[in-house]
Amino acid sequence: MEKEVQPDAVNRLKEAAFKPQILWAVIVVLMVAVVIMGVLMTQERPQDGRVAAVVNGDQVMVDELFDLLYAQGGSEILDQLITRQLIIQEAGRLGIVVSEDDVDAEIDKIIEEGFTGSEEEFLMILAQYGVALEAFREDARLNLLARAIAMEQTEFTEEQGRDFFEENRQLYEQQEEVEARHILVETEAEAEEVAELLDEGEDFVELAREYSTDQSNKDDGGYLGFFGRGRMVEPFEEAAFSLSPGEYSDPVETEFGFHIIEVLDRKDQEEVQYEDVSEQVMEALADEQVSIVINELIPELYEQADIEYML
Repeated sequence: MEKEVQPDAVNRLKEAAFKPQILWAVIVVLMVAVVIMGVLMTQERPQDGRVAAVVNGDQVMVDELFDLLYAQGGSEILDQLITRQLIIQEAGRLGIVVSEDDVDAEIDKIIEEGFTGSEEEFLMILAQYGVALEAFREDARLNLLARAIAMEQTEFTEEQGRDFFEENRQLYEQQEEVEARHILVETEAEAEEVAELLDEGEDFVELAREYSTDQSNKDDGGYLGFFGRGRMVEPFEEAAFSLSPGEYSDPVETEFGFHIIEVLDRKDQEEVQYEDVSEQVMEALADEQVSIVINELIPELYEQADIEYML
């Protein structure tokens, strides 16, 4: 069993969509606020006393809604909208254009990295938080513009690339992993019973579906996929990494109960040379520097801009 809760779909969205190369996407809840404030700020302040809601005969006015939203963080959101506009203007000054194909590719990468290729899950999370796909696309477009602006000012040497590689070698090397499945039961006696059935030739997948108490994967035959060291609780990890493909363990006790673990495949640790991954290294190095460049650029753009606050 994993020793800590893994990221849910929203966190996967954050991890995929908000890596350094996609700087200016905001967290999902904040995206909702930006969309709401953006709509309100592009409209004239209501002059005719429009009603937003009626509660037991009492009216809640649209201007009350606007004032409350602004009071609860509207000034910060307004500054974000201004920053967005400054990024767009700077990109225009530099002649940087992001095409629809570029945005499509970025969205595809988010779906692939954050949702294992499931567009359905990606769209479900956006819908859950009330974020329109088009609004998310505009954030992706802005992020690409910001990255391109930063790259205009950034150059790297091979020496810097090699230093970055040595400092982050573990990101590029294949770590030792096992592919496994398990059957989790409450008592040692139950685990021994399952082990006996396996010895008699019973199917692991069917036994997992029948006996396992791990609701997260019992219907998949207890399948856990590939995992490296440090991901599972210690007794589980020790047992899993001691097995060869096709072998299953004796009952293993953890804080979750008793496990029978079967290893399906293994991947040995493999070292890589800088030359094998130099392009990936330089891209990662660029991504690391982009945030630094943009964070320095934004105050400069504010100083140079003629900004008139109307609220």
